[in-house]
Amino acid sequence: MNAIATPRSNYNLALPFYESSVRNPQAAALFAGESSYSYGELANLARRISGWLDGKTGQRSGKVGILASRTLEAYAGVLGTLWSGAAYVPIKPDTPEDRVIRILQQTTLDALIADQAGLSRFSDHVLENAPKRILHGPGATPPESALRFPGISFESFGNLADRGPVQPVTRAGDDLSYIIFTSGTTGTPKGVMIENESVCQFIEIMHQRFRLGAGDRVAEASELTFDASVFDMFMAWSAGATLYVVPAAQLMAPAKFIRDHELTLWFSVPSTASFMGRMKMLKPGAFPSLRISIFAGEALAVATAQAWQAAAPNSIVENFYGPTELTVDCIAQTLEDPPYVTPNRGTMAIGKVFPGVRAGIVDAELRFLPRGEEGELVVSTRQAARGYFGDPELTAARFPTLDGERWYRTGDLAYEDASGTFHHLGRIDNQVKILGNRVELEEVEAHLREILGTDMVAAVAWPLVDSRAAGIAAFHCAPGVTRDAARDEMKKRVPDYMVPQRIHYLDALPLGATGKIDRKALARLLDEAKL
Repeated sequence: MNAIATPRSNYNLALPFYESSVRNPQAAALFAGESSYSYGELANLARRISGWLDGKTGQRSGKVGILASRTLEAYAGVLGTLWSGAAYVPIKPDTPEDRVIRILQQTTLDALIADQAGLSRFSDHVLENAPKRILHGPGATPPESALRFPGISFESFGNLADRGPVQPVTRAGDDLSYIIFTSGTTGTPKGVMIENESVCQFIEIMHQRFRLGAGDRVAEASELTFDASVFDMFMAWSAGATLYVVPAAQLMAPAKFIRDHELTLWFSVPSTASFMGRMKMLKPGAFPSLRISIFAGEALAVATAQAWQAAAPNSIVENFYGPTELTVDCIAQTLEDPPYVTPNRGTMAIGKVFPGVRAGIVDAELRFLPRGEEGELVVSTRQAARGYFGDPELTAARFPTLDGERWYRTGDLAYEDASGTFHHLGRIDNQVKILGNRVELEEVEAHLREILGTDMVAAVAWPLVDSRAAGIAAFHCAPGVTRDAARDEMKKRVPDYMVPQRIHYLDALPLGATGKIDRKALARLLDEAKL
């Protein structure tokens, strides 16, 4: 398939899907929950959802929540929302109630589209903050709590009127496409606002790199709340290919799913490959159908990349880099023989920038450094986010203007070598990746301070496996609070990957020379098994 051309008159992200549905309506567009849906079927449903969204009354904010995961409702909801001209806001159904409410309060959504798992989250507290219109899949049952909120209407896919624009409405390049919420340092999630043209540029570059076609079978291993899903969905649908949604139960061990469906493209966090290696699933020649394998979100160990290459001998293996604020990814390194390694790390270099992307290294005063010197990685590109929803101060801080150009401060320690290849050396602050999910350790600490009633708390990434964080350990100085009680309260507030596996009481936390808590000393206590 040819790359999506820019500039264009309509930047609606659903437009390439619509064009694929016109070319071949009988082709399979989506495989989810053991069911297959053609382009024609999914386009018809997206159009009807769009008509339902356009038929509401009252003030329009142009944002629709998708409270669904790995179901027809999730993907039809995304397409229908975009088709109508609104931006989608994904919310994973198992997100803790407090976090769901915070997102609802921040965004003032026009409507919510939910699957059965999403409907189960509608407690009284959630409904008090929910929009007035909620759409759900056929056969799903609204919760009993809905009876106490007669002002909120629940409607089913099965009752959608046969209306809506024939094709996706026209959208400008600087209109919003989606808002993805990430971990925030204050305990409040940060909403990253991505515009249509940013996604279009990224998808165009990816098509130039990979040349997907209608015969490709693209894995969807990510939640909608993880922006790798943007690559999976819009690369597949703009090429007329099929999106195969990996069941949640097979996410960490998808070998059988890859083989059974003869997938041609795989994109996941490196932790998945690492786990499969430990489970002896990466046997040579195990995945002959794969032709493209992409890993991103964490450091990729060279040994893991090579093991995957052996298992997928017909595939290229790519190490991608890019925070949510830069629309999925913006730097990449292909596995070669010999591999391009970051010295003394055992990990692949993150590589060279995509077309249309500039990257540099700056010091603490935001002065650009020469090649070879370590500092903070900054990136300038049209792929950069508009900013953070409702937080202009944070937006200004993270997207400064340097030498007349807008840059994004990644917060990552890195350097550029003599060949123009970038190497990632870790986080400058306390932000880490846990199983591909971005976590601000300050957010974990903010919740612990409230739970424990003390300011003397600290969270560290531990243990490290293949140079990646596999979990979180926490420390505090609040006597009388049990580990289990603290963990149980954390589970009510944050996703499971943010809950510390270990919580230790200490009489005092170690301090460094500046009086700050010495987190390296805490990590050493764990490494040396002194706790």
